Amino acid sequence: MRYSRQIVFEKIGVEGQEKINGTNVTILGLGAIGSKSAELLTRAGIGSLTLIDRDIVEESNLQRQSLFTEEDINQPKALVAKARLEKINSNTKIRAFFKDINNKNIEDYVRPAMALDCTDNMQTRFLLNEFCFKEKIPWIYTAIIESTGMLFSIMPEKTPCLTCIFNEINQPLDSCDVSGIINTIAPLASSIQATEAIKYIINKPTTKELLYFDVWKNKIEKIKVKKQIGCPTCNSRFSYINGKKTNDAIKLCGTNSYQIQGPKLKLKEVAGKLEKIDKVILNDYCLIFKDLTIFSDGRVLIKAPNDKQARSAYTKYIGY
Repeated sequence: MRYSRQIVFEKIGVEGQEKINGTNVTILGLGAIGSKSAELLTRAGIGSLTLIDRDIVEESNLQRQSLFTEEDINQPKALVAKARLEKINSNTKIRAFFKDINNKNIEDYVRPAMALDCTDNMQTRFLLNEFCFKEKIPWIYTAIIESTGMLFSIMPEKTPCLTCIFNEINQPLDSCDVSGIINTIAPLASSIQATEAIKYIINKPTTKELLYFDVWKNKIEKIKVKKQIGCPTCNSRFSYINGKKTNDAIKLCGTNSYQIQGPKLKLKEVAGKLEKIDKVILNDYCLIFKDLTIFSDGRVLIKAPNDKQARSAYTKYIGY
């Protein structure tokens, strides 16, 4: 029997496995954490997965994103992950979206029963935090850098939310480009995240503390956190889902890059203009030119040291 080793684990059993087989989980971001969590849940027999990612596979991803290979470079992570996971477990129903999640479309893609945060920027996390609180969807915050990681299982109205813990991020976060990352931290974070998801699915208590772990130092800490009385999210004073705190130049904390959202683009026309300047790579999903990755929905990922230079490159080559 496919899940026999999991069923004999007394905390899961037959009843728990049936719950796993009947549950949908949404995963936002399919980088080092998300791709591995998706694989673990697929192998565990999750009923269905909704995979959302706005990026393509880059060569530098292969150091830590084990679901992808060299053949996948320049292909959308969400679509590659879907194809690979379906080969692992054909019983898991998988929907994949090559999309950027924002305040205008989040309700179309993030659905119950649980969401896993595997994103690369705090703006999207605060948006997810507000949306899940409003819709009463449990979700798991997870982040890694260098050899360390953090994780917190958020149950709306029952636990502190992300804003209770971090309030607002008013300074740049470390990035993998600047601080580096050891590839062994990703599967550790994903293993804990997927386990916390399974606990919730089978009605077992999730960890109440904020977890901090360091794979290099073999250290794990549990940090007690409290709900903040004046927390705007917990008091339904939303700023992200209503668009008040959206930013058209989002710093991606996993890379030294910015995303700028503009109007929809015809990639062939853009390629025709840019190839007069330098070499372009055009496929069915995106256009790559210098330090720009351009998508037909108007998103442009720009490698730049700051948002000013990112906006400058956008104006120079895209023209808006």
